[in-house]
Amino acid sequence: MRLYSFFQLLITLAFLLSCGSKNSVASDSTPISAVTKTENSIVYLFFEIEKSEKGSEKVKLTGTKISEGFIKNASIENKASVSGNLLISFLNKSGEVLEERIIEDPLNPILEVYAEEGLSKNKLNLNKAEFSVRFNQKGEISNVRVEKITDKSKNTLITLKL
Repeated sequence: MRLYSFFQLLITLAFLLSCGSKNSVASDSTPISAVTKTENSIVYLFFEIEKSEKGSEKVKLTGTKISEGFIKNASIENKASVSGNLLISFLNKSGEVLEERIIEDPLNPILEVYAEEGLSKNKLNLNKAEFSVRFNQKGEISNVRVEKITDKSKNTLITLKL
């Protein structure tokens, strides 16, 4: 039974990784400069994070997408501000923080496995992963900053000028 659960975990992980590598958004991505020109829209930013051999992390923007509409604030769920998670800050032209989002550590996701014994949660350790963030663009957000939360501080990984 233990071997059966291990194979389920491997199949699920392979499926998740294959889905993540087929990012169709990058092919029809919007230029980053168009994000600030569009008002009253939803902006999706797609990122890739990679851990180097030395342990440092590098984030790069892989795609953007803009759609009409708006997100209700109640539909955006924030995670806990714990070490390892990412803090996404949306800034105006003067550098003032307008909104913040927290994303669970994309390099160490928790995979839930359903087996005959019940539900088990396994923490994965990846060297490369993708994540995305969405926000309402009302014309006031001009920068997006991604920071890694540590025990003592926050380390800026990337700052995008929209």
